[in-house]
Amino acid sequence: PPVPPAELSAQLDAYQEKNTALATSRAETKIRRVDKNQALKTMKDSMRANLRYAEVMVRRHPEKLAQLGWGSRRPRTALKPPGEVRDIAIRDQGDTWLLLAWNAPVDGGGVGVYQVQRRKPGGSWEDVATSMDAIELLRDQPRGVDLEYRVLALNRAGAGPPSATVTAVL
Repeated sequence: PPVPPAELSAQLDAYQEKNTALATSRAETKIRRVDKNQALKTMKDSMRANLRYAEVMVRRHPEKLAQLGWGSRRPRTALKPPGEVRDIAIRDQGDTWLLLAWNAPVDGGGVGVYQVQRRKPGGSWEDVATSMDAIELLRDQPRGVDLEYRVLALNRAGAGPPSATVTAVL
C-alpha cells in the first residue's frame, strides 16, 4: 500500500490529539463566556439598582434634577385625532381592482390606521379596507358602477375628517 499501516496509525493518533485539544479549548471558552456573561449581568443589576435609587432620591426634588441636567416631568398631553388625509389619488386600476394612494395628515395626532370607504354617488359610505400604509389595493370592486372613495385617518382619540373623494368606474 502507498501509506504503511504504522504511519496511518500515527496520523490517526495526531488527529485525535488535535481534536481532543480543540474540544478542551471549546469547553474552556464556553466556561469563560458563561463567567463573562454572569459578570456582565451582575454589573447591569448593580447599575440598574443605582439608577433606581437615584431616581427615587431626586424624583420630587427639581433642584437635584437640575444639577443632573434634567428637568422635571412634563405633564401628559391628551392625544388628538389625526388631521385630514391629503392628496388622495387612484394610482392604477384594472377590471375589478384599483390602487388608492394618499399622503398622511400634516396636523393633529399621529395616525394609527387608515380607513378606506366607498359609496355610490349620493349613497351612504361603507368601509371597504383598513390600511397601515398610505396606499391600498382594493380588489373585487363592482364593475360598471360609479363609485366614490375617501380615506379617514384614525387613532385612539378618534377619526380625523374625511379626505376629498375620488371617483372611479371599473
